[in-house]
Amino acid sequence: MSEIKWNELRDKAHANAVEHGFWENNPSDEHFLCLVISELMEAVNAHRRNKFARVPANRKETIFDNRTFHHENKYFRENFEEYVKDTVEDELADAAIRLLDLAGANNLNLNRFCLQHVVTPKKSFTENIYAIVKDMVNYKYSQEEQINYALHQIRRLSEILKINLSWHIQQKMYYNESREKMHGKSY
Repeated sequence: MSEIKWNELRDKAHANAVEHGFWENNPSDEHFLCLVISELMEAVNAHRRNKFARVPANRKETIFDNRTFHHENKYFRENFEEYVKDTVEDELADAAIRLLDLAGANNLNLNRFCLQHVVTPKKSFTENIYAIVKDMVNYKYSQEEQINYALHQIRRLSEILKINLSWHIQQKMYYNESREKMHGKSY
């Protein structure tokens, strides 16, 4: 799996969240951590419904080819909503983007390594998600450690599921750029 440039994504995710009004009322860090948890729970619900993105591993010569599936294509939004939105991949990307946003707001370094993986192929999907949530809110660690940890665990789960997390984060960020203020939500 390719290297993810977490700090670059952090800056982009936070700038987009600010532009879309998510930081207008100065919400707490706990507010955003709760939203991360909600995205992980949405991933659980998508998994329960067996709802995975219908994106082939080899995207060449398909509608997902980089030549056609990009944010400047007039059909990007329609195809994203049809084949990717609200899937396990999309919700894991959403959780990562929320973590990236929070890291950007607090100027955290995301180039730290997480040597211990609590996410394993031996656990069920729900057990792995629970492990991410449980340790993500463990306050014996600094916020920087918590966010690095959660991002690396989400990435590890994606690797186990053979999900190209980097690609899904990038596509969801393009999609989010085109959305209305607060993505049509109250927070």
